[in-house]
Order: sequence, then structure tokens, then C-alpha cells
Amino acid sequence: MSRIKRMLTGAFALAVVAPAVLLSVAAAAPKHHPVVGIGDDKGDMFSDPRFLALGVKAVRYDMSWDGLSVTYQRQEATSWMDAAKKHGLSVLVTIDHSDRVIYKKVKVHGKTKRKAFSQSRVLPTQAQYMSAFRAFRKRFPWVKEFVTWDETNCYCEVTYNKEAKIAGFYRGMRSACSSCTILAAEFLDTDKQYAVPMKTWANGFVKALGYQPGYWGLNDYEDANKLVSTQTRQLLGLVRGNIWLAETGGIVNRHNGTKHPGFPQNATHAAKVDTYILDKIGSLSPRIQRIYLYEWDAKTPHDSWDTALISYNTIPRPGYKVLANTLDAWGIKPNCTISRVPPACAKLKPGTTGPTGPTGATGATGAKS
Repeated sequence: MSRIKRMLTGAFALAVVAPAVLLSVAAAAPKHHPVVGIGDDKGDMFSDPRFLALGVKAVRYDMSWDGLSVTYQRQEATSWMDAAKKHGLSVLVTIDHSDRVIYKKVKVHGKTKRKAFSQSRVLPTQAQYMSAFRAFRKRFPWVKEFVTWDETNCYCEVTYNKEAKIAGFYRGMRSACSSCTILAAEFLDTDKQYAVPMKTWANGFVKALGYQPGYWGLNDYEDANKLVSTQTRQLLGLVRGNIWLAETGGIVNRHNGTKHPGFPQNATHAAKVDTYILDKIGSLSPRIQRIYLYEWDAKTPHDSWDTALISYNTIPRPGYKVLANTLDAWGIKPNCTISRVPPACAKLKPGTTGPTGPTGATGATGAKS
């Protein structure tokens, strides 16, 4: 056999064998699982054995940009952060609009009166924002994950047409904490009548910043509750960085005056949504690194927004079972010495505790934060 024929024969053999080998390797490759966290500003989950037993190690806190300057907000944030630190949890802080109300003297029909002015639609200056950010970092130096602003593209936020301003905030945060992970924005995936399209906002931000940031946030309630991934895929195609679903979950009920969204709102459908989020949306790409389900528990049967895993009557909803079983299937075993409520623990024989496993999962890293 000539040298050329031997080379061609060898190449042909490789061409035949290689696909089978590749298929075998692909079949053996582990499926991507994002880190799963819980977002809830109420601190009672830190004392709930049903939460602690799950092995969730990531939590999210939504905080007014000037929260530390308001006594009750500072006290609430400090209590929450201290509890998260005590349990060794990784905290993502989403910075949000101010909840403050200031009073000014105005003249009405020739008479001077005090009038209240909400600051929720007032964007801080660069100096004000960075001063607040540095104050937070000084008070809680162990917190290293932040979002520039909540639902940045929503018309409900003053940031909807301030891409350059938010790029300035982002640049300042990166400069003040080079070791921090900063999410450039936290989009809301809703119709254009309620928000600036993500493409428009992201393009404006990148143009103002001068480069592609490494991390973006997305609140994908619309996609998730309709059991589709349209806008999530769209964002994956729009940006190069990693994506954290900073707020999502199946909607059980809403009492906030909005019209019916066109999908069921109840605990059963919410569990289907949570399954879809974890199994389908979470596996779309390794760039979807984290999923924060909102929220842990409901307080009343008439909460203005209810996506809770635990009902107002303290009973775990089907969504809790979905989360617990998903984590267990991913190898994140519940700690049954803390609580027997997770389904894997409930199956154990009396007098046994069962194994406890890893307490987190990891996604791809390395992008510019």
C-alpha cells in the first residue's frame, strides 16, 4: 500500500470512528446546571429549617440606592446581611430606586403648605451613587456581587432612557471594587408598551461604555410564566457576557392592579413554571450562570405580588417540591438533620438522617465582570 493510500485509509477510518466517539463523549458530558438562589428581602427564611436544609448558597437582596441613609432601611439591611453572612451565603445586591419622600414648602392659592415629593423617580448623581456604593462596601465588605439598577429598561424606572448614566455607574463600581462581580443591567422581559426593548437599551449601554460587559441580569417573568424562552434566547444573542436570572418564578397571584396576563396564576401552574425555569431555561446555555427564584414566602393571601415557595399559611407549595427535587437530582443533597420537609428527606425511614451532599453548583466563569 502506498504512503498516500495509507494516509487516506487512516483518514477514512478516523472519519468513520470519530463521530461515534464524539457522540459517546457528548452523551457522557454532564448537563449544565446554573447556581440556584432565592431572592427575598424578608429575613425570615434564614431561620426557616426548610430553607436551610436545601443547601441553597446564593441569595439576592433588592435595596434602595440610598437605603443606608434611611434609619429603618439601614436596620433592615443590616439584619438581613448579618443573617446571610452567618449562614455563609453569597449575596447579590440589586440596587434600586429610592423609597424616600421629601417635603418642600410650596405656595397654593397664596398660602404656604408642605408638599410631599417621592424620590422614586429621581436618579442620583454619579457622586451620590458612588458615595452610597462605597458606604455599603465599607459596611459589608464581604458582599461582592451587585446589579447597577433594578429593571433598568422598564418605564417604571427612571433609568429606561439613561443608558449612558448607568454606564457611568457601572464604570464607577468596577473602579471602586475590581474584585466585585457587577451586572451591567437587570432587564425586565416585558412588552415594548411597558419597557424599552432589551436590544435598544443594551446597544445604548455598550456604546456609552465602550466595551461589552461580562455580566447582565434578567428578570424573565414573561418568558417563564408563558413557558417559552423567546426573550431569554434573544438576550443571549444580543450580548456576549454571562447572564444571571436575578429574579424569576411562577406567579401564584397578583393584587397590583395589572390586567390578567393570559396565563394561569395559581400554585399548580407556578410549579410548572419553576420546573420550566430550572430544566429548560437554565440549560439553554452555560452563559446562564445563576437563577434566583423570587420569593421564599408569602405574608398574606392578598400580597400585591406572590411568587412564593411557601404559602402565607406556612405550608410548602408545589414549587418548593420542584426546587428541592431539582437540587437533589443535581447532586445537591438536602441536610435532613435540619429538616425532613424536602421530599428526599421525607422518604427516609424513621431514625435515619440520610447523606448530605454538595451545597452549590458552579457555572462558567472568566468573562469581564
